[in-house]
Amino acid sequence: MDDTHLGESSWLLDDEEVLTLERIGSTLRRGDGHVFMREGEASDFLLLIKKGHVKVTTGQPPRIVALRGPGETIGELGVIDDQPRSATVIAWGEVEALHVPANELRAFLDQNRRAERALHAAVRKRLGEATRKISDSDLMMERRLAKAIIELYQNGLCEIIDSVPTIRLSQKDLASMTGASIEATKKIIRVFKESGLVNTGRFQLRLTDADALRKIADGNPTSSW
Repeated sequence: MDDTHLGESSWLLDDEEVLTLERIGSTLRRGDGHVFMREGEASDFLLLIKKGHVKVTTGQPPRIVALRGPGETIGELGVIDDQPRSATVIAWGEVEALHVPANELRAFLDQNRRAERALHAAVRKRLGEATRKISDSDLMMERRLAKAIIELYQNGLCEIIDSVPTIRLSQKDLASMTGASIEATKKIIRVFKESGLVNTGRFQLRLTDADALRKIADGNPTSSW
């Protein structure tokens, strides 16, 4: 988590804008582990972090995609677009935050175009950061899975079927071996198939290009990411 984003995409509200939000919002103080927002819930408020930090997670199993701290806002995109929460937000230690209801936020932005522009710029940057983080995580899992497959191959835990090395193992077993979710494992196996590295059958993984898999295990990603 050393590269987890922290503090670089602040909304950068000026003092007058913060005072305006404080007049229309209310202060929350919550302890470590408190869930402020859950992925999939209705987006009916924004948080402005005043003290402490929160972690932002998404997916199952949860993946930390960002840490947010004082001066930063959380939950604005769902409010503006009237869409469900795209992530879960959890207190990381003691947190003090300003809670601004959705209707009040929209009215505030209608009257404060500078803040609205800054908000949209921050949202675009955050989306790009989250996408890069997920992509980096996928690359790590891809390497881990390729390494597990090659180790099975090199240790003789496969048989030759129609001249192709074949491992009798389900994708669920592969997921368990690498510590990845079954969804992530299926995604990576699909990338391997599309790249011509493997073929699959019922409880079978056929290694059509073991050399390429070995290169991925050594840190050379496929071109599909």
